[in-house]
Amino acid sequence: MQKEILKVLKTNHCQLSLDNLAHKLNVHDLAQLNTALIDLNHEFKVIQTQTQNVYLLEDSFYKAGTLRMNPKGFGFVSDLTNPDAENDFVPPTMTNGAISGDVVVYKVLQNGNDNKTFAQIVEIATRDKEFVIGEIVQSRDGRFLDFIPTDLTLANLRTVMVNKKDFDLKPNMLIKAKILEAKDRKLFVRLKKIIGDSTKAADRIFSIAEEFNIKTEFHFKTIKNAEEVNIPVIQEKAEMQRRAQTSLIDTLLVTIDGADSKDLDDSIYVEKTPQGYKLIVAIADVSHYVKPRTPLDNEALSRGNSTYLANKVIPMLPKILSDDLCSLNPNTEKFALACEMEFDNAGKMLTKKVYETIMISKARLTYHEVNEYFANKIWTKQDEVAKMLDVAKELHLLIGQIKESNGMINLDVREAKIVMDKNSNVVEIKARETGESEKLIENFMVSANEAVAELVFEKELPFVYRNHQKPQEEELVEWYATIKSFGIDPKLTNAQMIDPKNLNKTLRQIDNQISDPIQNELLHLSLLRHMEKAKYGLENIGHFGLASKCYTHFTSPIRRYSDLMVHRYLKQYIIQNDTREFGLERNEEFISKACPIINDTEQTSVDCEREVIKVCMVEYLTNKVGQVFDGTISIALKFGFFVQLENMVEGLVHISTLGDGLVYDEKHYTLTKPDNTFYRMGQKVKVKLVGADLKKRTIDFELVK
Repeated sequence: MQKEILKVLKTNHCQLSLDNLAHKLNVHDLAQLNTALIDLNHEFKVIQTQTQNVYLLEDSFYKAGTLRMNPKGFGFVSDLTNPDAENDFVPPTMTNGAISGDVVVYKVLQNGNDNKTFAQIVEIATRDKEFVIGEIVQSRDGRFLDFIPTDLTLANLRTVMVNKKDFDLKPNMLIKAKILEAKDRKLFVRLKKIIGDSTKAADRIFSIAEEFNIKTEFHFKTIKNAEEVNIPVIQEKAEMQRRAQTSLIDTLLVTIDGADSKDLDDSIYVEKTPQGYKLIVAIADVSHYVKPRTPLDNEALSRGNSTYLANKVIPMLPKILSDDLCSLNPNTEKFALACEMEFDNAGKMLTKKVYETIMISKARLTYHEVNEYFANKIWTKQDEVAKMLDVAKELHLLIGQIKESNGMINLDVREAKIVMDKNSNVVEIKARETGESEKLIENFMVSANEAVAELVFEKELPFVYRNHQKPQEEELVEWYATIKSFGIDPKLTNAQMIDPKNLNKTLRQIDNQISDPIQNELLHLSLLRHMEKAKYGLENIGHFGLASKCYTHFTSPIRRYSDLMVHRYLKQYIIQNDTREFGLERNEEFISKACPIINDTEQTSVDCEREVIKVCMVEYLTNKVGQVFDGTISIALKFGFFVQLENMVEGLVHISTLGDGLVYDEKHYTLTKPDNTFYRMGQKVKVKLVGADLKKRTIDFELVK
């Protein structure tokens, strides 16, 4: 049918409505026609719009692309069928109601006067942006209250609130509104909810979450469901009795987390054995409380994960579960799912098993105090916990050696830590410190994740895997070319470059040759830009970055839906030994539907967290305009270069401030002036802060000569 569809569209000016297309094809089964159109859509041969029009893209004057708008009213559209082509300019009068982010159908036209081409938007194909966040601002004459979107790409449109009378509007209110349509340089919206006050830092943070459509409140049915399952462990006598044989109540399990953490998912215990070591990783048994297809489960899936925004947490589960009932708080009975592993004296895993249990955390430890103990033997908690930590450190170091020899990529990259006062105002930004305890927990969690993944993979049953594909060969070749200009040349063939063991050797070479810590970190960070993103999937393809043949996420079911799914399947397959065919088919179908959702929610949370950090950085610098800072170029791009300060704050030196005639080398990320002065990653510079704009969320520097 696909060939017939393309032929009919070609002979009908490359566009037909779905009904007319069906009529001309003499097709009565619209489901069959839609299936064929979906396949053609994926191949970019046709595109179907929201109004059920079908456009031919193959050998046609119609194109499909994503529109990016400028605050001044014009835009650029990128051709989906030819990503490497130059973007086409869209004049303000040719947008046809489209807004930034819309996938549109467009035509490229030529100006008769100067032969320059421009794009005319024909129709909107899809619109992802459903809501807009805005601030209520008094008009200049003081007579009206206007809705000013925080999204600057909408700044050129006048916003019309169709239900303005339904709200008692006041200046500085932050409001979420549903986008109805853009028409005649106006944006029509329906006000949905008041988020807060734009003068309060905490409300500004939540407004960013709303921008990304992350739910900041739970549905009342979810809260009611949480209250129903909120039964203390000691009141569940039958369940306690059922788990008595595998009880870990007398085992010295401890949690190690950040000082501010409240959702404590994981606990550990290590002991010496005749063969080597025993490691128990006991994880909060969230699946005991959150049952499939309940309001709690439905909302957890739609959220996908918890989102961490500076000093705020938007949890996946209501706080009575995430911070109390499920959280492994100390000296309290908790239901848990344990992964028990045995290792030899070299740190190689010998055996593994999973079981339901009941436990009591004997100590709530922080990364800082464990790092202090490891480094300086400063300790104020129980002596037996310190002795257990000594054994745990031994095993952690052995596991680390094996992982490194297997090719686990060790990237030494810091993260920014935002320090706020009680009113959520930014008072300091610094690098988040990571020490031996963070690495210990990571090694133990990775071991548990690998162990449970292998248990199910060996049985060839439907499961959720955390996959990380090998990088494309050309991506790594490009990275090696970049670092060569820094004197790092491991002399590898293209085939050798993709071997993770050689990547680790190269990273060690960087550590040995590049003494400046920030330049060293930037070279490590540059590798990430050339690697694939890890994703959840039904098929196991391994985890390149961790050098794991088989990997999943098991250790954080309070804050990740993937882990909750993993717990359910472990119970079904391993503990209950339930592998009935109808159940496996249902699991496979659900995993296939859930993985795209949780992949998307994870990326949305990452994007939102980055945006909050960016806004916090701008806020931190608003009263420092005019000051001069030492910094390091983090990356050079066509439009200038970004400079990172010692506290990890980053801003732009725009190309317009650097003089004329600069040439950009895309391969080596270098900007070069006519006098051969060049700017590239890792260079030390002195910059003056010339702008920190909270509305635009931008930090602007100028070079100090």
